[in-house]
Amino acid sequence: MIAPQTSRRATVRFERRGSDGVSCRVTGPRHRILVGARAVVIASLTVFTLIACEREPEAPPMRVKRVFHLNPYEKDFGYSQAVLIDKTLYISGSVAADENGRLVSAGDMAGQLRAVYSNIRRTLAAHGADFEEVVRETIYTTDMDSLLKASDLRFEYYDKERLPTTSWVQVQRLVDPGFLVQIEVVAELP
Repeated sequence: MIAPQTSRRATVRFERRGSDGVSCRVTGPRHRILVGARAVVIASLTVFTLIACEREPEAPPMRVKRVFHLNPYEKDFGYSQAVLIDKTLYISGSVAADENGRLVSAGDMAGQLRAVYSNIRRTLAAHGADFEEVVRETIYTTDMDSLLKASDLRFEYYDKERLPTTSWVQVQRLVDPGFLVQIEVVAELP
């Protein structure tokens, strides 16, 4: 036993108790309290936990949406070529159109694929990226057989060992009846 300490109102005795540590006994005219060292620690942790829980969580950083237009006509048409949020670039369905919005390579699937991938490459380059950063690709076509015959052209743009996830969908028509293919991609920027 450790020597008792006395005050006007109470006597405090500290006792060693095996593996439980130290206990404190406070005795006075009306009170007799036995408080273990563990109880004091648990009470302190509880108070600190409650204080921490009362704080408001920090708001996540604001996500900034940046719109990109590859060609001037896109604004008039109500179209954004791409939208960048954080480090994710969403590129809209690109078609075989020149800077004035005119059809390129009418009736030629291979020519239209090259024009589409060229437009996508320009959009990626404007954001410091290339096809290597593309993680998702969706191809819409009005003629799946022609697309399948020309599909090897994709490997001029993508590494065969690092292809993005891809969906191919045949549709009845694209925005202009002369368009045979439209491709949209999602890229994760470095």
